[in-house]
Amino acid sequence: MCNDLDLGLEVNKAIEETKIDPSVQAALITQVSDLLSIDREKASHIVSEAERLYKNRMQERFSELKVRERLKRTNPFLVSIRSVRSVSEWASFQIQSALFASEEEAVGHLLEMIAKNCHPNATPPELPDDFDYQVVSANKISAYQVKMSWDCMPMSTRKNLSNTIFNLTEHYATMGRQFEGIFAPCYGKATTTMPKGQKYISMRSREFWQRVGNGDTDYDVKVGEVCGMLCSEFRCEVQEKLIPQLIADLTNAAIPIIGNPDGTLSYRKLFRAINI
Repeated sequence: MCNDLDLGLEVNKAIEETKIDPSVQAALITQVSDLLSIDREKASHIVSEAERLYKNRMQERFSELKVRERLKRTNPFLVSIRSVRSVSEWASFQIQSALFASEEEAVGHLLEMIAKNCHPNATPPELPDDFDYQVVSANKISAYQVKMSWDCMPMSTRKNLSNTIFNLTEHYATMGRQFEGIFAPCYGKATTTMPKGQKYISMRSREFWQRVGNGDTDYDVKVGEVCGMLCSEFRCEVQEKLIPQLIADLTNAAIPIIGNPDGTLSYRKLFRAINI
């Protein structure tokens, strides 16, 4: 049995050394400014934050690329069903899985950051419990909690959010101000609902992005273009410079544990490594 190999140190170093070309960055800022109808300062902030968020998620996921950590995340039955024959194929699935998971987290934070920067008159919440930003108009405060999708919020969190809104509504009422709490999914919510006992407004994703875009009915599409444009730029660096080496290193480290000398996958070793 070989010692567990930590691939994270070299990966993190490589990610830190990968900097976007200044001319490419300038072009991205212009495109983001044009697509989202915002000034260059905000566009520049979105581009730099997208790069930071993407790299952070890469570092978090890839710092766990130890053989034992990846085996914990391996379903041996699916490996068999998918006819994975070699350790390198297993390693490739694991690396891609880590990449996809990190991208989902990065995009979730990126969408929240875009909403904060683009929603007209958005400011940090006065009382930040459970909310990402607020918009104040006259005596009304609209506070937004942004999530990737409707099913990202478990029932316990929904109950806590309703309790928070109840308390904040009473708090602001003493000042003669109205308060509403809005749950804003970035995609997938078809209707606006507010069943009995629920204190927050479940906003349709398209309506949410229309508000963020100051009335633009296609703003969700434009935000999607921005996310794809920015993250694909950073993804190319990861795919070209890091992924091949990660697969090779993970394969070499895993062969003594779950493989045969010729590099083929031993299902018996795999099951025994996972089902200890």
